[in-house]
Amino acid sequence: MRGTFAIAFGVLALVGCTTWPTLDSPDPAEEIRRFYVEQVGDPSCSVAIIRDGKVSFAGDPHAIYRIASLTKLFVAEAIGRLAAKGVIDLDAPVTRYSKYELAPEYGSVTLRDLMEHRSGMPMDFLNPWNPLAWHRALMSGLVGAHIYETFDERKDFEEACNFARTLRFLAERRPQYSNVGFALLVTAVEDATGRDIRAILREEVTEPLGLKDTMFELDGAQLARFPQPSAGKLPWLVRRGRPIDAHPLGSALVGMGGLCSSAADCAKFFSRSGSLKSASLCVRALPSGRTVDYRFGMIYGGESFLCRDRSTGDILLILRNVTSWPAAEDFEMADRLFSRKK
Repeated sequence: MRGTFAIAFGVLALVGCTTWPTLDSPDPAEEIRRFYVEQVGDPSCSVAIIRDGKVSFAGDPHAIYRIASLTKLFVAEAIGRLAAKGVIDLDAPVTRYSKYELAPEYGSVTLRDLMEHRSGMPMDFLNPWNPLAWHRALMSGLVGAHIYETFDERKDFEEACNFARTLRFLAERRPQYSNVGFALLVTAVEDATGRDIRAILREEVTEPLGLKDTMFELDGAQLARFPQPSAGKLPWLVRRGRPIDAHPLGSALVGMGGLCSSAADCAKFFSRSGSLKSASLCVRALPSGRTVDYRFGMIYGGESFLCRDRSTGDILLILRNVTSWPAAEDFEMADRLFSRKK
């Protein structure tokens, strides 16, 4: 109990010491960037604000960050374009396209179910022994072990799709956000087209839209614009701000969270009409009463936050190469920004 009180006191002390930006200056994006660097302690941060069709940036708009689950929004756009061309049928069962030997339960799961998170698949594979045990999740936070390493290649992923626990989720068919369900969608589309997700995204989205900073692997010139990943709120035993390695995702999971991008590219993509019509977005009511669509992205070495005010269409994007769970301050920034008079 003494340790619990100490932790609670520390959290209260941190909240009490926070100096929130007013966001009443002509440059609220810079106020937000400075908050994360000076108050939160992140080594780097890029911010984009989209209001009335205009974009303002703070930090380097072409610095490249790991955007984690914002990847799904880009990939869903690419898959939607393939469907519009008749290359794939989103209402066909995943078993029509996937080369995996999937259990019969997958015969009633369509590509659309997977893309819209209605398949019933769990958020992540969680099995008492393999591939993801609670001790692995704990060690990921403590010392930065790669939480996905035992099922991020296709062979191991196929086995995990057929675990008894995974099939129980399928039988319940309860809609829920699913990293592994989206990964199954991506691999099925790869099998259907004979192209990997890197080529699909490049040919369907990044080249047509002129996105120069959005890719799964970085070359030498791009690495020069990639801020060193560092420890944020996680891992717990690594000091905040300390450099860490960025664990890449393997062939089975890269399409659900392995993308890198910049504030400039994200602003260009998300400012397009229709690009945010995705089931990967969540809905939340802010303290001011505003309702927003949002998506967090958290991966070892990258944390991203996208939030859109439903009433005005204003968008806030925050990108950081840190390991942190998405936190209340992200929504605090969004609420202060969206409540600010134009």
